[in-house]
Amino acid sequence: MYSVLVVDDEIRQREAIIKSINWEQAGFSVAGDAENGIEALELLEKLEPDLILTDIKMPLMTGLELARKAREIRPATKLVILSGYDDFEYAQEAFKYNVIRYLLKPISASELTEELEKIKVEMDAEFERLKSGSSNEEIELRLKKTEFLLPLLLGTGEDIYTEEELKNSAKQLGLIVGDNDCYSIVVSKFKTFTGENRTEAHHIDFVNSIVGKYALCESFLVNGRIVTLVTSEPEAMSTKLRLPVIELVQSAKKLFNQKCTIGISQTVDNPALLSLACTQAITARRYTSDGAGDIRFINDQERKSSFELENVEKSVYKLEQLLKVGNKNEISDFLEDMLSEKSRDSLDYLIVQILATAHRCVSVLSDSDALSELFTSNNFFTSRLSFDFNGQYKKELISLCLDARDIISRSQRHESEAICDRALQIINDEYMNEDLSLTDASEKLGVSPNYLSALIKKTKSQNFVALVTERRMKAASDLLLCTSMKIFEVSQKCGYSDQHYFSYCFKKYFGMSPNKYREEHLGGGNV
Repeated sequence: MYSVLVVDDEIRQREAIIKSINWEQAGFSVAGDAENGIEALELLEKLEPDLILTDIKMPLMTGLELARKAREIRPATKLVILSGYDDFEYAQEAFKYNVIRYLLKPISASELTEELEKIKVEMDAEFERLKSGSSNEEIELRLKKTEFLLPLLLGTGEDIYTEEELKNSAKQLGLIVGDNDCYSIVVSKFKTFTGENRTEAHHIDFVNSIVGKYALCESFLVNGRIVTLVTSEPEAMSTKLRLPVIELVQSAKKLFNQKCTIGISQTVDNPALLSLACTQAITARRYTSDGAGDIRFINDQERKSSFELENVEKSVYKLEQLLKVGNKNEISDFLEDMLSEKSRDSLDYLIVQILATAHRCVSVLSDSDALSELFTSNNFFTSRLSFDFNGQYKKELISLCLDARDIISRSQRHESEAICDRALQIINDEYMNEDLSLTDASEKLGVSPNYLSALIKKTKSQNFVALVTERRMKAASDLLLCTSMKIFEVSQKCGYSDQHYFSYCFKKYFGMSPNKYREEHLGGGNV
């Protein structure tokens, strides 16, 4: 049984649709109804319907505008548009926004019921595809892709091939198309709502089916997670990933009654960097435990990060191999190159990693006397590395790590508050701009729209649109009471080009029309 939201500005028409359709027979239940697109968008977030049935010609917001905005909020929801316009271009435009039927009016109750029954069959088939496995041919191709990609994702295969060889192999397997394609890693985990991991092989096809509607992708089950390689043109990557990850979360809840949490890496242009991107995505997903949304781009949390520190870890792995089997000239040359032209932060980290690597290698391959000899003969670096481990030493180490966690936690809290404060400042500065959107604000702040939306809801208990409306209504109140502007002038000053839309929003917010509001407060008004 699928839920449906019915939208029509004519109450008789809306009631007629709700009462005349045999919803149960068609496989649907009416979750709610709305008299316009604005109300429908509000109900969309609350009711999470599977389908919206909407008239196309409505005041304030057309059905097509509703479809476009609904897709941004809930890409898992389908739409059916009822229209009196038999216009091919209009219908073509509609199908970009999850519109699965463009039905011409007049339409009888029996005809609409018949269409809904067909839609039910199609939605069932789509959900089955999302839950079902692959064909033998698809499995065979996936095995070839797995053989090529898994070593890269796990960091064990990047030294086998040159960058050109890697790209050629990726092209032959259909993993990339253009010469300038870049890559991002998406890591998904599926759990019960009580927290038990339920990520299984069938989620591979589920993720591929949804992400594949938006971008070229390939997924694998690795250590209880679905790891997905996404390929796209560099400038399109962030926009191509924003909607599919929302749809993954929404569809996992609907189809499997599971909570899906997702982490997304930075974009890389070299297949040899995929292991680092994979580590980033795994880390990004873990940040979702803070409760600020189920989707996290690594740049949302680590916006100052780069691959420099992560490359240090790859470098010390190579150092470890040289310490075990290399000669002194190879080690000296490698370290000379490794230690040159590094930033202060990465150099500090590198020194610690070099010391740890030397310690680990000697510990594994020599006896305890040799380890003591190494650190005694190099006292300049190791004077603080006491081998006389005692209770106080342990206490100091624990204290250092707890202090580190406090610093990180404080920084994260401060950064979250700062992002919200800057978002409010953008709203305050730009509320007059009718096109101000969550995406615009997120681009200015350097975070993903998904994260900004979740962060605002967590810290302000409102969504972005509500905060914009609140600011516009405050400005409208000031202009109505402190100026002699006409209503249409106030409307334009507050970011509404349509006076009727402004009056609707104003009445909904204050409980009375702009004219009535002015009359009650000042005793007069200007139309």
